[in-house]
Amino acid sequence: MVADVNARLESGHSAAPLGLALSGLAVAAMVLVFALQSCATLSEEDCLTVDWGVLGETDGQLGRPVAELNRYRRDCAEYGVVPDTLAYTEGRNRGLAVYCTESNGYREGRNGAPDRLVCPGVLEPAFRRGYDLGRAVHVSLTELRASNDAIGSARAEIEQLEADIADHRESIRSDDLDDEERKALNDEISSMERRTKGLEKDIGIQTAGLAISIAQYQAAVGAARREGYDEPMEIELLQALRRLVE
Repeated sequence: MVADVNARLESGHSAAPLGLALSGLAVAAMVLVFALQSCATLSEEDCLTVDWGVLGETDGQLGRPVAELNRYRRDCAEYGVVPDTLAYTEGRNRGLAVYCTESNGYREGRNGAPDRLVCPGVLEPAFRRGYDLGRAVHVSLTELRASNDAIGSARAEIEQLEADIADHRESIRSDDLDDEERKALNDEISSMERRTKGLEKDIGIQTAGLAISIAQYQAAVGAARREGYDEPMEIELLQALRRLVE
């Protein structure tokens, strides 16, 4: 499996310009990593044919920890293969130079990726700046969407409860029910009314913090734009949320 992927990498490996997020090497590296991820462990063929420098570079570009090398050692020990630590480490350092850029840090933070803490000291500050900017947008936008979904869901449930209560009250007026059946319906109505009040309280709590959450999101987007990131503003979502606040 890895041998087939290596063949694809060889043609573009030396020509890929360092630091370009969408370089031929980066794309090829993604192909390799997806191939490896499809296997729980490295196979005998993988261990015998893998280019350790390319694998290290791939892992570096994906921000994988150096501990991955220990896993490869365990996988390949069964076949008497010892990874080329030097080639892997040198390749990983090349990959980290691509991963640990400010722009890639922004993408990682914006996509909600965990902070893998893999960037060398000299590269960490730039990556951190981008990551924190992207993370702020991701977190604030996620909170807004969650609030919007929660409020929408609560209102839909209230609407259904009100319809059910109306149906129950109509049924109670029927002459076909005995006292026990009427009592059961009244108990259900009381339960649904308590649920409705609880949902209305939840909506009140959600909407009370929306103005602050909206301001935090706008501030995060503004900060990202000032640093040159083309971060779109979720206008439709903001308009819908503002209507909830007003």
